Amino acid sequence: MVLPSDESLMMILLYIVGIIGAYYVAKLLKTIVLKQMGSKKPSLASILGIMINVSAAIAATIMVFDMLQIVYPELGQASVMLAYAAGAITVIFGLAAQNSLGHIIAGIVMVFSQAIRVGDVLEYNGSIARVEDITLTHTRLVTLDGRRIVIPNQILLNKELVNYSLGRRRVAAVVDVGISYESNIELAIKAMLEAALDHPKILPKPHPVVIVRGFGENSVNLRLYAYIEYPWLKPVVESELIIEIHKRFKEYGVEIPYPRRVVIMREKESSSVPQSLVPEEGMVES
Repeated sequence: MVLPSDESLMMILLYIVGIIGAYYVAKLLKTIVLKQMGSKKPSLASILGIMINVSAAIAATIMVFDMLQIVYPELGQASVMLAYAAGAITVIFGLAAQNSLGHIIAGIVMVFSQAIRVGDVLEYNGSIARVEDITLTHTRLVTLDGRRIVIPNQILLNKELVNYSLGRRRVAAVVDVGISYESNIELAIKAMLEAALDHPKILPKPHPVVIVRGFGENSVNLRLYAYIEYPWLKPVVESELIIEIHKRFKEYGVEIPYPRRVVIMREKESSSVPQSLVPEEGMVES
């Protein structure tokens, strides 16, 4: 250990001030980020806060190492060995935590690309869910029935998702129904449109529309598109439309078919022996 000179003491003092300054600057930046972005983009604010902390910690570590070199000059000779050791440790930890690093990178990509944001309504594995939180490693979804699903960011980023909140929030409630071949298609379409237009959550524009999808095995298949403002209510509105369409079909005499099978019975073919060769009753052939 070498006693520091006045100049070295001044450098040490500056490093101490720099370390304290790095702490308060990081704290100030986090406060500004949370104030400006916390309510609008909480996930982005959270990740930026973590990056500010990491940057401040790296800066403080470098200043501490330089300060120790002033007091212990022999540390400069060992810095090369420390760099090699740090590199080896980094490789080991990188191989051991490559999945976690992938999730962290995916989380940063999702936040900065704004492909998925807190509050967005998604369709995940056939269920409607809202994004409750996005962290560095995972995303938390809450479904319509209150279940919370935690998904690693890398899996979520590589999965095809329907994001109802991107662009215009309105989305179509879709109802598929089949009617019997004996039913009147025009009446069925009229009943479906009336059910949609009378629903309080259905928007008048774009106007609800019914399309004929084709001929099924037992039915003519129809599909209703009716637009709503809030994607979160999509399953509820679709359920209510199904109930109302069923009522209207009964009023208009439209039949929802059940599976049918046509069985053709053929008469048994008559004997190929001429009737004249068949012996009469009571006759005995000699």
